[in-house]
Amino acid sequence: MINYLQKYSLLFVTLGMIYGCKKETKNQLLKDKIESAVNSRQMPDTAKQLVSFKSPDWITLISPDITELNRHFEYYLPTVTISKRDTKTQKLEENLSETLGEELLTSTFFKKETTLNDICTRKAINGVIVLHKGEIVYEQYPDMKPNDRHITASIAKSFVGTVIANLADEGRLHEQDSITKYLPELRGAGFGRITIEHLLRMASGINCKEHLPNMESFTNPESCFYQLLEQTGLFPEPKTGIKKDLLQVIKESGIAEPPDITYDYSGVNSVLLAMISERITGIPYHELVSSFIWSKIGAEQDALISMASSGITGSYGPMMMTLRDMARYGLAFTEDADIKIASDRYLKEIRKGNHELFLSKGGFGDLVWSKQYEGQGAMFQSYHWDVVFEDGDFIKHGAGGQALYISPNKRLIIAFNSSPKTSYEENHSLQYLVRSLALLDQFN
Repeated sequence: MINYLQKYSLLFVTLGMIYGCKKETKNQLLKDKIESAVNSRQMPDTAKQLVSFKSPDWITLISPDITELNRHFEYYLPTVTISKRDTKTQKLEENLSETLGEELLTSTFFKKETTLNDICTRKAINGVIVLHKGEIVYEQYPDMKPNDRHITASIAKSFVGTVIANLADEGRLHEQDSITKYLPELRGAGFGRITIEHLLRMASGINCKEHLPNMESFTNPESCFYQLLEQTGLFPEPKTGIKKDLLQVIKESGIAEPPDITYDYSGVNSVLLAMISERITGIPYHELVSSFIWSKIGAEQDALISMASSGITGSYGPMMMTLRDMARYGLAFTEDADIKIASDRYLKEIRKGNHELFLSKGGFGDLVWSKQYEGQGAMFQSYHWDVVFEDGDFIKHGAGGQALYISPNKRLIIAFNSSPKTSYEENHSLQYLVRSLALLDQFN
């Protein structure tokens, strides 16, 4: 006769087997969905390509042709659709300011004085829109068309943070969870100490560095980050095909330092977060963005995101949308949105941070943001937003000079696109001045 201890042991073994089978089935369903997405990708359209580029030119090169590329990346990369579904477009009313374009803008870092109108006249940016209290107060398209789906570059990373925040709101993950709970392939070699929060704060210590001397991350095919770009659709896949699973590449690259030491900005953190969101839900990342964000903001067009044959999306950057839709995304963090996508909990988490980590020696806050926003209240990075300011405003930047600035308190959204077409300083001028713009008296 089986005693009670044996009965309970048998019960736990049975339950474990059932759980394991369900998990295996869920993982297989996810793989099937991703495979279907890979097979339905929109592939590069050479007939519409007006300029010619080879990797890594579109990241390292400064050229007028970059604008054409950034406006129409969908013709050059394999992409999948982030659907707005059957949602109604949120109309943006116009209440154009007669004076905003002539307000003098300067900063300790930028030193010179200029205006929004002058920046647009010089075509230092491709397009800009400013919303205040839900209305358009300024909008110009000096070097793009309003319906162009311009590449967002790293602004895309904020979408990863927003998806993770929604899953945390639902109790499906916790920021303090180890990443190996969801990505068991990374167990060992120190990855178990890394939490979701470390990824969100770009302080994971993973040795897949985006910023190496002489642009090696973008020019050396053996580097971890170069392989990440190949496996997410931004760089062409090797002619011999993808030989290693990306998680294997990352694990073999190892840990550069313990987590929570340095603000070491890298897209590997974003890719791992997107993978975690897929593992939790059993849904491909681009569909999660549609569900949690794009189908709620009243978008006017579907967005696009790169996807390689690996099935991994470019969650760190190669995402494409109209400028007004980028502004609608920002608006959804404020009370002026028809549907708000940022919970009170998420907004509170964004406004939590570590100033000491932000200024960690050799990190991005130390080398870039503390200098760019000198004297303007830059406090810390959080939830994949680059800088959170002392007044609660926050911003995400793009490598080409793009940015999305959000002030929930002022009900202010500033979104703009740019390209490195003449010089880095010129085409990033509005990035350098956006905080000065936000601090103008008319927005108080």
